[in-house]
Amino acid sequence: MGEYEIFEFEEDINEKVVFLNTTEDLYFLQDEIMEKVSSKNKTVLVDLFLRNGFTFNRYVLLKMDSNNKFKSFIINPREVSEKIKKKVENYLKEHNELLYSSSLTQNEIEFIINR
Repeated sequence: MGEYEIFEFEEDINEKVVFLNTTEDLYFLQDEIMEKVSSKNKTVLVDLFLRNGFTFNRYVLLKMDSNNKFKSFIINPREVSEKIKKKVENYLKEHNELLYSSSLTQNEIEFIINR
């Protein structure tokens, strides 16, 4: 398993979501991620759940401008599709070993597993 997983939503969401499988800082992975998901608009939603848990800064929109400079924006979790959240939740249930190497509390880990 790599440091991140890329989820694509073709139907009605039409975006790519990157779930970090690590608690590493996004800064160290952003070049590689953007190269892998290269698209016309150079924008990707990154889920930092294993690092930040259910906090307001769980989701970051990573955007590359025309000069290949990165900008990041914190996205309100309420603005993230339920399909995305469900896909990540199912992924974590299938790979619950990630939860135990995260920065999450034991209560948060149990909440995800038993949900």
